[in-house]
Formats: sequence, C-alpha cells, structure tokens
Amino acid sequence: MKLSKDTVSLFKNFAGINSNLLLKSGSKLATISAQKNVMADATVNETFPDFAIYDLNEFLGAMSLFEDPELDFSDKYVSISQGSMKIKFFAADASVLVAPQKAITFPDAEINFSLSAANLNMLHKTASVLRSADVSIVGDGSTITAVVGDKKNATGNSYSEPVGTTDKTFKVNLKVENLKMLPGDYSVSISSKKISRFKSSSSDLVYYVAVEADSTFEF
Repeated sequence: MKLSKDTVSLFKNFAGINSNLLLKSGSKLATISAQKNVMADATVNETFPDFAIYDLNEFLGAMSLFEDPELDFSDKYVSISQGSMKIKFFAADASVLVAPQKAITFPDAEINFSLSAANLNMLHKTASVLRSADVSIVGDGSTITAVVGDKKNATGNSYSEPVGTTDKTFKVNLKVENLKMLPGDYSVSISSKKISRFKSSSSDLVYYVAVEADSTFEF
C-alpha cells in the first residue's frame, strides 16, 4: 500500500491533535485530543487494517526517510520499505491509546455560517500577532462576526470580520489552539449544547470543537 499525498497530509494534521492514532479496519480515520475537546474524522481512499500507532509523528518521520514508501501491514508491525531498504514499525497496545470510542451525534445547530480558507487563515494570523488565545463568534441579532482578542478585556486589541447573518444573539468562545483544521473552506455549525462542527466544503472531513463554558446563548 502507498499513501496518497492527501492521506499523508491528513496524518500530519491528526498528529497535531493527538500523537496516537488507532487505525480501524476500513477507510475511516478518526482522532480525538487528549483533553477530549477536539475530534476529527474523514474517509480516505486507502483501506487499512486494525493497527495502533502510539507516536504518529515518529511513524511519519519513518515514512519520510523514503521518497516513495510502500506500507505492508501485519498483525504486529508495518513494514515501511522502498526497494531493499526497510523499517519495521511495531504496533502499540490499542488499550493505551487515546482514541475516539464512538461517533459523535451532532445536535441541532442554531448557528450556521461559512468560513473561507482566507477567513480561517486570517484568524490564525491575527491571533498570533495580537497574542490572543481566544476567538469569539458573536451574533447581535443581525450579523455574525468573528472576533480575535482577549475576551475578558473589552479595551484590548482585537480583530473582527463579519462571516454571516443571524436573527439570534450569542457569544460563542473558542480557543485558537483548538482550531486545528487543514487549510480550506468550511461550513460551520454551532449548537447551544456547547459543541461546534467544522465541515470541509471539498471532502467529508469534519472537525468537532468544544465550545468554551463561558459562551452565552440568548435564545
């Protein structure tokens, strides 16, 4: 088996959420952060067997040693090879991994808007420049605005950008560090049950991000 560039990119992205990855028989990949506040899943072109990877970055590093690696999975290890060169990468004990136990049933969402790749990139850039850990999605009864800044300091430096419309009033707080999406356009849905969903516009890749406890929903 050879991994496509898209699947390798997904592995790298998932490694930023959790260094553990539990492959389950089939083409569905899923991960969850150690804090259980970020989860992601997607379907890829490859079909994997059951296999537990304890350190996904180490696995990717082993693959990067070859220009065009071939993967051959067995029960105890995966052989990463090219020509006569080979690395044996051993499976971990699945019971010690942090991995999703079941799929998320996303509740009805009262807030919906689109977030472009440019929007998402700007949120990350401004958060870095302004040294902000927070992103707030604010609804004032007409406009949905994404705001980057210190949510506890009304006079602090901040960035804002309209991203949609609404007839509701709310302030949804998210941590910038939890916005670990691959670059791209996303359809965003937020439920007052304190969970948000970022669904890729170009694939079935989905991220679920916990909403901070101090968020407010006036409806």
